[in-house]
Amino acid sequence: MGPIFYEDNPNDQQDDVILAPICDHPFPMHVHDAVEIVCPVAGSLDMTIGGEKQRIMAGDIAVAFPTVPHSYDYVSPDVQGLTLIFVPSAIQEFHNTFRTTVPRTPLMTRKQKAAELTVLIRKIMAIKPEQMKQVRGGFLHLFLAYFLPGLALRPVNKQVELGLSYQVFHYISQHYTEPLSLESTAHALGISRIHLSHIFSQQLKINFRQYINTLRIDRACQLLQDPTHSISEIAYLCGYGNPRTFHRAFLAQCNMPPKQYRARLNVHSALDDDDDEQ
Repeated sequence: MGPIFYEDNPNDQQDDVILAPICDHPFPMHVHDAVEIVCPVAGSLDMTIGGEKQRIMAGDIAVAFPTVPHSYDYVSPDVQGLTLIFVPSAIQEFHNTFRTTVPRTPLMTRKQKAAELTVLIRKIMAIKPEQMKQVRGGFLHLFLAYFLPGLALRPVNKQVELGLSYQVFHYISQHYTEPLSLESTAHALGISRIHLSHIFSQQLKINFRQYINTLRIDRACQLLQDPTHSISEIAYLCGYGNPRTFHRAFLAQCNMPPKQYRARLNVHSALDDDDDEQ
C-alpha cells in the first residue's frame, strides 16, 4: 500500500495517527500537514525529502516533517517495513517540535538510531489490524521518545521553506477529493494556468490530472482496508463522480480492479455484494 493522506477529523484525534505497512511503489511529490516516518526492515527505497535525494536502506529511518514536500522515487520489490503518519496535535508533548523545527538531515541511519527503535518497529508490525486502534497512540508516543533525541533539528525558515511549490502541493492535498481542474486550482492560488502547469512538468514530470488521480487512488487503497466502506462509497469519497470512472482509474494505476485489490488484503465488505464492477 502507499502513503496514506491525513484528513482533518476534529471528532477523534486518534484517527489522525496511522501506523501502516511501508509504501511498496513509487509515489510523486506531495505535501501534507502530517509527519511521515518511513522505517524499512528489508529492501530499500529512494526518496526526495525537502529537495534532498535520500537512499534509505533496511534499518534506516527517514522523516518528512509537516509541509515538507517528499516523494517515493524508487521502491525495491522486496521492501518491507513500517510507515508512521500523524498530525502533530495527536501527540501534544511533541507538537511544538514538529511545528517550529525541521531536521538538518531527514535520514537517520541504522548506526545512529537507538536500539529500542528496532524492537519497537518489529512490535508495531506484528500488531493485528483489529488491535491497532487501541494501541497506536501509545506506540507512537514511545517511538518518538526514542526517535526525536537522535535528530539534529534547526528552526524552520518560513520565508524559504513555505514557497509557491509548497502552496501548490498543500492546496491540492487539502482539496484533491473535490472537483479540481488546472484552471480552478491556478485561480485559487492566484497564478496563471501556464505557471501551474510548468510546476508539474518541471518538478513532477507528470501532468496535473495524473497527479490528482495518484492522490485519489492512493487514498482509495487505504479506504479499501476498511470493511465499513463499499467500493461505490469509496469512489465518491475519493472525488470520483461515479464508480465506473473510479474503476477505470484504479485499474490503470494498480493493474487490478478495486474489488480484487480488497480481496488481496483479505478484507471483505458485505456492502460490496451489490457492487458490480463497471
